[in-house]
Amino acid sequence: MAWSWLPYLLSAVLAATTPTHATSTKWTVIVGGATADTSIYANAFFPQTIEIGVGDTVTWTFEGFHNVAFLSGGAPPPFGLPEGEKTYWNPQMLFPVGGQSYDGTGYHTSGVPGPDGRLSYTLTFTKPGRYRYECTIHSGMRGMVIVTDKPTGTPAAALERGRAEQVATLAAGRARFAGLAVERNGTSFVVPLVGNSQQRYSVLRFTREPLVVPRGSTVTWAMRDTFEIHTVTFTSGEKPPEFAVPEPQASGAPKVLLNPKALTPTSTIQYDGTGYVNSGLLFPPGNPGKLASSFTLTFTKPGRFEYWCLVHAEAGQHGIIVVQ
Repeated sequence: MAWSWLPYLLSAVLAATTPTHATSTKWTVIVGGATADTSIYANAFFPQTIEIGVGDTVTWTFEGFHNVAFLSGGAPPPFGLPEGEKTYWNPQMLFPVGGQSYDGTGYHTSGVPGPDGRLSYTLTFTKPGRYRYECTIHSGMRGMVIVTDKPTGTPAAALERGRAEQVATLAAGRARFAGLAVERNGTSFVVPLVGNSQQRYSVLRFTREPLVVPRGSTVTWAMRDTFEIHTVTFTSGEKPPEFAVPEPQASGAPKVLLNPKALTPTSTIQYDGTGYVNSGLLFPPGNPGKLASSFTLTFTKPGRFEYWCLVHAEAGQHGIIVVQ
């Protein structure tokens, strides 16, 4: 999830980092990752837990659209902020907050990377402790920095372990995608939107091949991923609307509008290949707000119909329904 209007974020974050003390040890944590075709997205920090010494620095190197946020026991910032009839992406998630050192207090975040998903964010840890952090964009994506008087490992070994964890995560995602199947019961079909919180991946595809169904069939898209949000959006051949739209300001960075056309569900329950049909945002199952986690549509006419996830359109998440 990265857009062309984000380059300024990268420069802002880089400007917020400063060189660390020459005697400190420098450690690296990889943020995210994806397969070459972006079908599998790693929603994890690699290594998930890292042990460092007091005064050491950790640099998070980004390989996807995430952030690094130390909440210090506080609540994560809300994703969206209402303003009149509009909702904007919370700048507390998008932009860097906090200084370059961390003592276990205050809110510190990296902000998000530029359009290529790359970013480098560095913090120096000044006190012993166990410090949890997370990506506030992907619920459940968490890591841990353990600060001791003297760590037992080395930066090279920690990075090697992180790369091994990342390889295992992406391999597990590829295996899941290879076995992904639509569930059928007569003329009712279920397309599972899958991920795995233990193996820490999400599959950013609807189906492996076009789904062929008889006319009059009902298809349900069911969220079974704890990390992501998705939409199911039929545009009848039109260009999919953007999920987020920048609004330039007289000074400073633009505000980022969460496009109401992407967020708002339509009332259509049947589709004949015409018009705009949208599920609105679908959330992980069992979410605290009891927000929608599935979407159902009945297909009334033969045809070949393309649809999109507007959140992950740039990652290539689209599907095809063939109605016969």
